[in-house]
Amino acid sequence: MTQAGEQLLADPQPTRSLRDYRLLFGAVVVSTAGDWLYKLALPLLVLRLTGSAVQTAVVYSLEYLPYLVFAPIGGVLSDRYDRRRLLITADVTSAVVIGVVAAFALFGQYHLVMIYLAAFVLSSITPLYQVTFQGMVPGTVPPAKLSWANSRLQMGEGTLGLAGPLLGAAAVAALGTKWALTLDSASFALSALAIASISRARVRRPRAEHATIVGDLRVAVDFIRAHPPLLWGSVVAAGSSFGLFIVQANMITYLVRFRGQPVASVGVVFAALGVGGVLGAWVAPRLLNRISPGRMLIGSTIGGGSATALLLVLHPLVAIAMTWVLVGASTTIFIVTWVTLRQKLVPDHLLGRVIMITRLIAFCTIPIAPVVGGFLMSATGAFWPVITVSAGVQIGVGVLVALTTSFSASETANPA
Repeated sequence: MTQAGEQLLADPQPTRSLRDYRLLFGAVVVSTAGDWLYKLALPLLVLRLTGSAVQTAVVYSLEYLPYLVFAPIGGVLSDRYDRRRLLITADVTSAVVIGVVAAFALFGQYHLVMIYLAAFVLSSITPLYQVTFQGMVPGTVPPAKLSWANSRLQMGEGTLGLAGPLLGAAAVAALGTKWALTLDSASFALSALAIASISRARVRRPRAEHATIVGDLRVAVDFIRAHPPLLWGSVVAAGSSFGLFIVQANMITYLVRFRGQPVASVGVVFAALGVGGVLGAWVAPRLLNRISPGRMLIGSTIGGGSATALLLVLHPLVAIAMTWVLVGASTTIFIVTWVTLRQKLVPDHLLGRVIMITRLIAFCTIPIAPVVGGFLMSATGAFWPVITVSAGVQIGVGVLVALTTSFSASETANPA
């Protein structure tokens, strides 16, 4: 390859970069909007079918459990093959899976096993989609704009987090599960069309590195071990994820069963999380200009745990929603910081595998968090034990990492 050709790959033209980024952004917006439909429809359907908090929480667990199995393979595929085609394939497959569930619903066939299976299949696709999507972002914007690009993506998801739950809950209530799932299937198809319009992406990887899946993963593991911020960031993310999902996954049961709130209240609370997400995405790049990524990750985790603890004393719906704004802001600041740090530290040909391995560490607590929360609620008949565990884990892991490592030091301040 000529020097000019290498420069073109390394630093794409601004016009092409903006066009590709906008298409990528649009695909995420459309797909995320549809996600809210099944994220509300499937748990509510299970709750109505069984009346069980534990079985409802199982849906959330099945949406994340496959990360433990398919995450490493997804990372290898993302680094080996054309990322654009992988995203298109993932979107089309998701559209078909949701479409099948919607077709069964048209005939009134609401089988619990079918719902669990759909959640499992969709979550098996998600690891590949997310790692591939994140791997494409650095190729659509200049390096100096990475934090800006990631914050805009999170702001878009936060805006959908605001409108999505309200519209999703309204759609499920007004149209029924079958049409909500049909709309979700269409959203995946539209996302695939947007990705197909992105210019063909190429991943440059050294020929000598092409080996077995195990060999590929070993290279990524060695890289993570050589860069402690990646390892400790994953540990902090694991504590943050557990604390968030033990509450979030059981919020529907808490509001509907324990508080006697209408289904619309679920939309209000989750919309508040979206408001916080928008605010967090807006402020994150500004904070990153002044505070090291390590301190940002620890601070946002402790902040999220402290905000969660407020639910122990705040019970009115408005107060719960306001607390959820703080949680959403802290979570999004964490995400923007972590994604940007990882993209700057990791070379492109390793990015997919490193993202997946660090995600595997970060998400290993998510499958058990909803079930733990469900059992706590069933055993005590109250929600306060869930809140206590959530806040304690988040604050505890943040303080522990801050006191026992140099993760928050300036070594992560300028990772580029």
